[in-house]
Amino acid sequence: MILDRYIGQILARSILLVALILVPLFMLLDLVQQLDDVGVGNYGLSDAFVYEAFMMPGYLLSLAPFIALLGTSVALGGLAHTKELTAMRACGISIARIGLATLRSGVLFMFMVIIIMEWIAPPLHQQALKRQSLALSGVDVLIEEHGFWIHKDNRFVNVRNIYQGHTPADIHVFEFDPENHQLSRYLHADRAETNNRKQWLYKDLLVKNYQQGSVETRHEAGLARESYLTEKQLQVLELPINSLPPSDLYQYLNYLRASGQITERFELVFWQKVTLPIIVVVMMLCSFPFVFGSMRVSTMGKRIVLATITGLSFQLISQLLANLGLMLNLSPLLMVLLPIVAIVFVGAVSMRRAF
Repeated sequence: MILDRYIGQILARSILLVALILVPLFMLLDLVQQLDDVGVGNYGLSDAFVYEAFMMPGYLLSLAPFIALLGTSVALGGLAHTKELTAMRACGISIARIGLATLRSGVLFMFMVIIIMEWIAPPLHQQALKRQSLALSGVDVLIEEHGFWIHKDNRFVNVRNIYQGHTPADIHVFEFDPENHQLSRYLHADRAETNNRKQWLYKDLLVKNYQQGSVETRHEAGLARESYLTEKQLQVLELPINSLPPSDLYQYLNYLRASGQITERFELVFWQKVTLPIIVVVMMLCSFPFVFGSMRVSTMGKRIVLATITGLSFQLISQLLANLGLMLNLSPLLMVLLPIVAIVFVGAVSMRRAF
């Protein structure tokens, strides 16, 4: 227990240090690109800084495997440099026991990644993109925490999401009586098809009519109503598929399958998100060959270089296989799992040769 706590503290400090170096660096590089858009429409310098702040959890997720690999290599390398690993081995503590302590810390990091990926990064990512797109385009739509609002005549429309393919989802429509200004009808639709630019075809509706103190509730499969957004507004507010949390992406995949649409690209993004926490733990364990295995090196600089090369190689191979899978119409899950299995195999072989 003391060993687990000690190694966990060392790993936490190293991972935090690496994250504090890499995440601001990538934010700065992206901010330089954002400066090209400053002055376009209503987009100012403060908007660029707000955009980067909102995107910070997303950068952390993108860099999480690399941070895990580099941070663990730095932590274990530091223990090796101070001979603490040698002392542990001399006390009878096996490499497997050290690996178990590392794995326990990795599980905590994995849960943190899951929390950020599901509940923190997606809403901030979506808010950043909407704010940026609206500022650049000048579209007159009110954005709030829960989607955006449109006012037209006696109707107020709240659209919580817009998915790929210009598909508004989770739509709330409030209609008021123009004479007494009281709510006369409430409509909630799961989604709307926008093939007709002049009309939206609402799907899976809940309709409530308010008349003389009574409420009439009914469910409808579909209802055609006039469009509330122009094509340009739909394009501006459409959410990129990688900004969705895994749970929403899973529901969207079910919708695409039910409507007979192509899902390979969306399945690839879904499996990349689902396997990210696993990749984080795998990357932490893959740092062991740099300390114990046949690839072990003596200096911290060499360990960092090898960890960097390993992380970049994994990322490059993953992207190549993903694109190849889309081109050849191969299983997205298979293309995501292949590089994970490959790096685990290489790490296991390297460790086996040392003993």
